[in-house]
Amino acid sequence: MPPLSSGARSLVRKRCGRSSLLAFPSQAYQSRFTPFLVRVYASRGVRSRLRRLGARSPLDAALLDPDLASFAGWVRAVVEPRFRSGLEVMAKRVAVERLSTGSLGLDRLLGGGLEAGYVTEVAGEFGAGKTQLCHQLAVMVQLPREKGGLSGKALYIDTEGTFRPERVLSMARFRGLDPELALESVLVVEAREELELLSAVASARSSEARLVVVDTLVAPLEVGEGVEALARRQYALSRLLRMLREAAAGGRVVVVANRMSMDKPAGGLALSLGCHYGLLIRKLGGSRRLVELVRAPHLPAGFAPVVIEEEGVLDA
Repeated sequence: MPPLSSGARSLVRKRCGRSSLLAFPSQAYQSRFTPFLVRVYASRGVRSRLRRLGARSPLDAALLDPDLASFAGWVRAVVEPRFRSGLEVMAKRVAVERLSTGSLGLDRLLGGGLEAGYVTEVAGEFGAGKTQLCHQLAVMVQLPREKGGLSGKALYIDTEGTFRPERVLSMARFRGLDPELALESVLVVEAREELELLSAVASARSSEARLVVVDTLVAPLEVGEGVEALARRQYALSRLLRMLREAAAGGRVVVVANRMSMDKPAGGLALSLGCHYGLLIRKLGGSRRLVELVRAPHLPAGFAPVVIEEEGVLDA
């Protein structure tokens, strides 16, 4: 990493002092967040205390929990932007891998499938088919690339006890995979409490899985009354989504299932702004569903009709 500018050094030393600067290692951080070079400095003795509190990366130390406000004066983050040309960005976009959903119509709606490196929200009312699609993606990711998969494993974070191995078996059988091997390649973590969910999502950043599913994200978060409870919930959501974006930046497809609240996806702006793509599943009666693309950086809004059968989520 290039040396800090004199102005940046002055900013860091103003509070911490010349003789007590300690830098967090940042090479791994740079590989996940390419647009910025970030260094975080802490006064001597503070760094070890931060690590004990869970600050494993520069970003964890820089974005301190409100409960750790006493450390705020002793930690400094210096962000140096790294510029890239439009051609470089285009070359990176061309190389993005895509995971087929198992439905040709839904793949066309998404411009070829779910993109690795990005977070996709799948919202819908109870029984709309969110979990069915999540199960199918856990199977599809195991297929070879020529069949729309990523030849990888799936990490399934189950917060409501809705994971059903029977569905994986039937879907894998339909896709031509060995059912038992397919089930073995789905790593399931039960996270019914907020701390369990935070731990599971944090571990996803170093997981070998090519697909990370959270079904559903908002379920374990406490729902209290008043402005403070709402602010805390929104902060928890933002923190979870930041870690999920980190996991996605490692070349993974990240899918977040979300329930409905007052006819709108739960989580508010924190969740909608934290996900790159948004899908909404609507019931049409019987096994028929309509999947709507409600949010995408470069794709027009549209619809894809599907049906939910024993074999999975298929084209209508």
